[in-house]
Amino acid sequence: MRIPLCFLFAAALLPAQQQRARGVVAVAPAEKTKLAALLPDPEAFGGRQSKAAAFYSADLYKYLDGGAEAYRQRGFVALLHQEYKATDMDIAADIYDMGDPARAWAMYSAERPGDCRPVPIGREGYRDEGALNFQQANYYVKLLAFGDAAQTAALLDTVARDISAKIGAVPPGRKHE
Repeated sequence: MRIPLCFLFAAALLPAQQQRARGVVAVAPAEKTKLAALLPDPEAFGGRQSKAAAFYSADLYKYLDGGAEAYRQRGFVALLHQEYKATDMDIAADIYDMGDPARAWAMYSAERPGDCRPVPIGREGYRDEGALNFQQANYYVKLLAFGDAAQTAALLDTVARDISAKIGAVPPGRKHE
């Protein structure tokens, strides 16, 4: 008995459609590869990955309890969350792909505190206690470090500059797109 090709195709799509209906959409392999390529080499800062990378898309609410809707409204595509251990410090890197520079800027701007300390990284960046966040191209990057304040500041700078270099150069004279 031959089964028409259209029935086989529809049957293959059914699990994906059921997952979408439940709000579970996996991050596409190409997107995972693109985001993973932006991660810093942990050996560059004397660290190691402490957990496997986690990717989020429509299931962002599992990571940002209560905050996911603001990202979705601004066109969120995917998030890569990676944790590292470096001597007596822990660091977490979140790289949000917002789909385009304007949406990344909008999300960054919405979360940037008014009294933050600016840092010259990406289109614009700022430092806050134990954190360094910046926007560049389609990405909003959030870095957190835990440990000695003087050491974490240097570690955050190293990691941020590595990620920024992998994203690409910022055109001269432009803060954001």
